[in-house]
Amino acid sequence: YFSDLLAPQSGIFLTNNKGVDWQRYGALVSGGNLGRLDMADLRYNPKDHRIMYAATMGGGMYKSVDAGANWYKLADANKILSPSSIVYSVAVDYTLPKYEKNKNTPDRFYVAVYQNDYGRILKTDNGGLSFRQVYITSRPRFAVFAVAIDPHSPSTVWAATAEGLLLKSKDYGETWKLVQEFGGILNSVLIDPRSPNNIFVSTFSNGIFTSADGGATWTDETEALQSFPRASNIEMAYRDPATNAIYLATQFGLLKSTNGGVDWQSVGVIFSDEVLPVTAVAVSPKNSQEIYVAAGQTIYKTANGGQSWQVRQLPAKQRVRVLLVNPDDTNQVFAAIGKISRK
Repeated sequence: YFSDLLAPQSGIFLTNNKGVDWQRYGALVSGGNLGRLDMADLRYNPKDHRIMYAATMGGGMYKSVDAGANWYKLADANKILSPSSIVYSVAVDYTLPKYEKNKNTPDRFYVAVYQNDYGRILKTDNGGLSFRQVYITSRPRFAVFAVAIDPHSPSTVWAATAEGLLLKSKDYGETWKLVQEFGGILNSVLIDPRSPNNIFVSTFSNGIFTSADGGATWTDETEALQSFPRASNIEMAYRDPATNAIYLATQFGLLKSTNGGVDWQSVGVIFSDEVLPVTAVAVSPKNSQEIYVAAGQTIYKTANGGQSWQVRQLPAKQRVRVLLVNPDDTNQVFAAIGKISRK
């Protein structure tokens, strides 16, 4: 019992050969076991891929400046970010300059956190040295599950909450307005990088919605999922950076839409019902035929758009929460492991 309790159950895995082999990766600068941290999100700095951000379930925020080899915990000088906060999502400003060692390089990012019984959005302009709270949910026990930055306007930030609220800020998160109230817990908001007025929103179990006018009006696209049993149970949505296709990770399996979420097709992954739902998906930014999909502790990889699959199981107790392909070297893929929580 005690050996199992102390053994690594979560953490980060890495492959350097497109998923053929995986190994635990990363160390905590302060000591301790990275494998005991439940991961919820993993992101690159868009300007400098040496900088990475890791969000954890109950362990606060971590940052790496050497491409994930070493991680240090962010200790907020303002004591706004709790060391034991649940951090669900990270959104990084893509306009700030590259990191330079021993220089105070600006680094703005937003985190969706749950701490002290409330969902919150925190913002930092100095790489996590200090945070400010820019939003808090109106009711306790409701989290903020996703935060995203408009790919054409960095001052525009979107947030999706457990209260079913889609929020928008046009001043770098300083003030917010309600865009739309949906009937279920929101888990993803995707902004079309080619046409930012096209927005896709998914909920855990109350459907999917699209807007073609920046959120002024919405279309319920849930009926398109009825052809796929249990597909209305959605874990997350992902947008292919190269083709703009949307992937939906569901209790049915993996679905793909090439027209913004209006129509869907099944991607033929060889799942058994016991490992479902799909919990993570990522597509190589240099080859959209290379797709990585996770269900449970198993990672499935295709090099031909889903015609055949390579299957690898990770030695972890929790589920794969995030898959992240290195944009510079697509042989390298990260898998972040953690338990599921929907506060």
